[in-house]
Formats: sequence, C-alpha cells, structure tokens
Amino acid sequence: MSSDPKEPNNSGLENNFEDFLEHSLSGYISTNPRGEIIRINSKLLEWLGYNKEDLIGKRMTGLLAMGSRIFYETHLSPLLKLHGSFEEVAAELLLKDGSKLHILLNGYIRNDENNKPLFIRLNVYKATERKVYEENLRHAVIDAEKTLLKEREMATLREQFIAVLGHDLRNPLGAIKSGASLLTRSASSDRDKSIVGMIKKSSLRMEELIANVMDFARVRLGGGLSLDLKDVFIEPIILHVIEELRITFPERIVTVDFEVKKTINCDADRISQLLSNLVANALTHGSPNEPVKVIARIALNYFELIVSNGGKPIPEDALETLFEPFTREASSPSQQGLGLGLYIAAQIANAHGGNLAVTSNTTGTSFIFRMPVYIID
Repeated sequence: MSSDPKEPNNSGLENNFEDFLEHSLSGYISTNPRGEIIRINSKLLEWLGYNKEDLIGKRMTGLLAMGSRIFYETHLSPLLKLHGSFEEVAAELLLKDGSKLHILLNGYIRNDENNKPLFIRLNVYKATERKVYEENLRHAVIDAEKTLLKEREMATLREQFIAVLGHDLRNPLGAIKSGASLLTRSASSDRDKSIVGMIKKSSLRMEELIANVMDFARVRLGGGLSLDLKDVFIEPIILHVIEELRITFPERIVTVDFEVKKTINCDADRISQLLSNLVANALTHGSPNEPVKVIARIALNYFELIVSNGGKPIPEDALETLFEPFTREASSPSQQGLGLGLYIAAQIANAHGGNLAVTSNTTGTSFIFRMPVYIID
C-alpha cells in the first residue's frame, strides 16, 4: 500500500541522528583524546554565546569556570582514562559574556579495537533550576534544624521546670500532712474529723501527683527511673497498697487474689507505685457499681499483676495512645489528675524488663503487667 502523496515523508529525518544531536535541548560536545573540540551542537553554542568557528580546535576545559576546570583536569580526566565514563557531575560553564551557567556533565571515552582512545563525548544539561531547588532545600533543612533545636531547648526547659516544681512542692506538702496528723488527734466533732480526713486524702493525692511529675521529668530528661532491686515477698506490698486505696475510696470494693508464695526480685517501692497507679485508674474510670479485681501470680517464669474493672470499654483510638503522657485525662477531662499515672506505670514496667498491656471490651478493662522472674525458694 502506497503512502498518501499529500503526507510528507519524514522517515529520513526521523532516522537522522545527526539532526537529533544538532537540535537537541541538551548540549553535546566531542573532543579528540587531547581534549580539543572537534564537534559541538547548536544548543551548547547558544548557551555559551559563541560561533562554532570560535571553538573548534580549542580545549574543552577552556569553556569551564576555574573551579570546574581544575576539577575536570585533576579528577574527571583521570576518571575517564581509568573507568571510561562519569555521570551527572556538577560543573560551571564560563559564558562569553563572563557569566556562569550551572550544568551537569556526563562523559565517556570511545576506544578503538586496540583500546586506544578515539574521542571523548560529553553531554551537557542545564542545572539552573536544580541548583535553585537544592539551595531552597538547603535553606529549608537549616530552618528545620533551627526550629527543632529551639523546640528541644524549650522541651528541656519545660521538663527542668517540672522537676524543680515537683521537688519544691514536697516541702509545703510535708508540712500540710504533718499538720493534718496533729489535727486528727484534737478533732472532736464529726465535722472537724471530716475536714481533717479531706485534708489527708487531698495530701495523699497531691503526693501521688508530685511523684508522677518527678518521675516524668526523670524519664524525659534522660535519667530514667532508678531501681533498687531486692528479693521480696510481693504479697504484703500489694496488700499495703490496696489498704491505702480502700481508705481513700471507702465506698468501693477491691478484691485481691494471690498465687505468689515465693520471693521475686524487684523494686518494691516502684511495684507499689505501679499498682497504686493502676488501681487508682480503675477506681477513677471504672464502673462505681462493680469491684476492682487485683490478681498476682507466677506463670511460666513470669510475674503477672492484673488489675481489672467493669464499665464502658476504652475507645479504640484512645487505646493507641493510652500509655503516652497526658492522654488519659484528655479523653476524660472531668476526672482529676495529670494523665501521667499510666505513663509512669508503663515506664516502671519497662525498667523491670517487662511490659504493661491493656485489653478492653464490653466485659471490662484489664491492665496486665508482666516481667520475667527467677524464683528463689
């Protein structure tokens, strides 16, 4: 089938590779092995501002700005001889009007059958936009680093303030507790006893909050939680915590189930703090009509401490951040506290080489602390 006579025949032009190189949007240049220009296309001549006759026979490095010229002669030329090519090397062209043009260079050397160099070919690409992009990116990185440094400094300052505040609050709190103890002895009427009881209850709550704030500051400032590990019987420790909370929440029921009859190696005070935070959390957020259950047991060389309560399940989105600081109280703003109890409990679990997990559904919510133990008879 013959082609339409009205349609121009461009097959020869399409197959003309010389035409492609000559009218390419990129620059092309060929030199002899000595680096003298033997061919150069129109686009590169346009960029440079020269005529072809001005450059044929001239050394290619004469088109480069001084820094790029030195780099080409000391690095790229030896690289061509050694490896035969290089790719995407940043350089600068020195234009006829004295200005400079940022470019990327690709180059290769062509050898004959005896591995003798015949010529060198270079592809030249404008890198002006890329240079602007890289410069903008560099400034963005610098700005981000400055912002990050400032935020870190502010975070450190806040945490140092928290640590100092928590430390300084302990002295007046100690005076309040001592005063409440003295008033207990002289309180005669039910009204006086109720007021003193409220002061003592608030003091204990304040002491717990300060302890959590201090521990939060230690963790965030990099010191971590310190442990005093000893082999202890865990049952009396747990019972003491439960009795304290029963006094604080006299209207609530807390049941305890023990299956631990031997000593375990732990920090007794920290385990008390963990349990106190978990039970207080269960009493605060759980159903007031259902008991809080505490189970302590040894299972497969792991010590497990489980605190369960009834009530509405914790929402799925809240479960994901439950052990992060300040999150629980954000989801239940009506409750008192800073939202640090579960965070500190999780940190205590981690410090013991264990973990703290949670399950929550329509049947109830359970917090499970597990840590490896070595049973001592």
